[in-house]
Amino acid sequence: MQEVNEYKVLARKYRPQQFSDLVGQDQLVEILKNSIVNNRLAHAYILTGVRGVGKTTSARLIAMSINCLKRDKNNFEPCRDCDSCKSIGIDSNLDVIEMDAASNTGVDDVREIIENVKYKPLISKYKIFIIDEVHMLSKSAFNALLKTLEEPPPHVKFIFATTEIKKIPITVLSRCQRFDLLRIENKILTEHLLNIVAKESIDIESDAVSLIVRAADGSIRDGLSLLDQAISNQGLKIDSLAVTKMLGLAEREKIFDLLNKILEGNSIDALNQYRKLYDLGADVTMIFDELINVVHFLTQIKLAPNLKDDIYIPEIERTRGIELSSKLTLNNLNIIWQILFKGFQELQTGIHLFQHGEMIILRIIFLFDGTNPDDLIRKISKEDTKSNEEISVPYKNENQETNKILNFKKEQSEEKNDNLDLDTNYVKIHDYRQFVEMFFNNREGILHTQLYNDVRLISFKDGEIYLNTDKISDKLFNRKIAKLISTWTGRIWQINSSTSNLGKSLYEEDIINQEKQIEIMKNNIDVKKLLKEFPESEIHSITELGEVNSQDDIINTNIKKEK
Repeated sequence: MQEVNEYKVLARKYRPQQFSDLVGQDQLVEILKNSIVNNRLAHAYILTGVRGVGKTTSARLIAMSINCLKRDKNNFEPCRDCDSCKSIGIDSNLDVIEMDAASNTGVDDVREIIENVKYKPLISKYKIFIIDEVHMLSKSAFNALLKTLEEPPPHVKFIFATTEIKKIPITVLSRCQRFDLLRIENKILTEHLLNIVAKESIDIESDAVSLIVRAADGSIRDGLSLLDQAISNQGLKIDSLAVTKMLGLAEREKIFDLLNKILEGNSIDALNQYRKLYDLGADVTMIFDELINVVHFLTQIKLAPNLKDDIYIPEIERTRGIELSSKLTLNNLNIIWQILFKGFQELQTGIHLFQHGEMIILRIIFLFDGTNPDDLIRKISKEDTKSNEEISVPYKNENQETNKILNFKKEQSEEKNDNLDLDTNYVKIHDYRQFVEMFFNNREGILHTQLYNDVRLISFKDGEIYLNTDKISDKLFNRKIAKLISTWTGRIWQINSSTSNLGKSLYEEDIINQEKQIEIMKNNIDVKKLLKEFPESEIHSITELGEVNSQDDIINTNIKKEK
């Protein structure tokens, strides 16, 4: 029978065989070194970290090191030559038992471990139980393990590995020595991949390596798996375009082009660029994931300008990143990022993904116009200081009998006006009557009628009012008037509700004032003569006619005679 040469994937071929081969876990190695050399071994370890950073590999190395039969007491690296090391290396050591908790979750599986604990090791120093994805164990399984985990026999060691440390009961964590394996930095992972491709005689573009590293997201195993896939697709020569298509990514330069079109506010060109990326095979969610990454990269450049000199960042990204970041502020980038992130979340549960993506792009264009907030403030201030600008504001006359609209012009001089605060650039309202008249002048007839007839004023100051709105059924009434008055005056108003009955509506005030005026008018000499002449008549109302040239007062009385 012909012997089959099994192909080993890169992740298995280059799996660390000793602690010095672990990539990016120097802190873990140093701690384990001290523990092993000084023979201060805990009875239980728990290794946590993201996928593919070396948790299971580290667990096997720990098992191999403490069970090594030829290891020098001043050395912590396993010899890999003794029977114990060899058997652990090929997964045939009866004293090192590995269990996948994802497929063995029940209490019966744990009871089997507990039964094996009482038996001493056959060829090694310790009987070691490695439980991978330990967070998948059921609650009852964890409970069954607690007693053994707390007081195991001296010949037993437990090593747990998990990606979900928060799912581990605190009672278990308190019985273990915890190690957090770090996510591998892009720089370290890049160097590791370049070292491997050199050993494999692979010709690969630096930008292609950067794309693989970015997609790996700190996982060595993922990085090696993607590299393996790229080799399978392209052979011994790999370019960045091929890796881009393999990953379902859009070309990073085209992503920069798309973002640039969006920032220009050109919706047609932006949507056309988006369509081109989609037609080239780019996944919709990946397009927006790349946009989020680009915006984050631009933010990093704003915060850390020296990032543009990082050799591990592709040249095209550095060049375009510097160009775009110079046009944007941190506020701009924050707005764009929030819109993109919200849109990306929506895409996870969306149906019509392409159309949804178009709407996200339009949302950015219409919600973000590229204006620098500081420039906008300066623009508004400049417009406010222009001469001969006509403004209409309501005012109340001295007698509080009628209200008028005074049209005036702001002069270039610094003459103070009581109704407009020039220092703060907002229309100042002096009293509630002026406040209500604003709604009439801006053609909000219904709200004006409600404010005049049905609302009672409790207290008033510029920017804040307390009102009794018991007669108003609209629950959004306060919000509506606050929004409108804030828009008209240029400042934020607080409209508060009160249950007090001490206040009066403007209608009630006007009725009271009119009755007082009628009583005053009755004491007028001319009016007395007129009423005496017509004894069955009465004063119904008083109407102001306006300016007159005569020295005498003109009094308009509505005389009601009984028929």
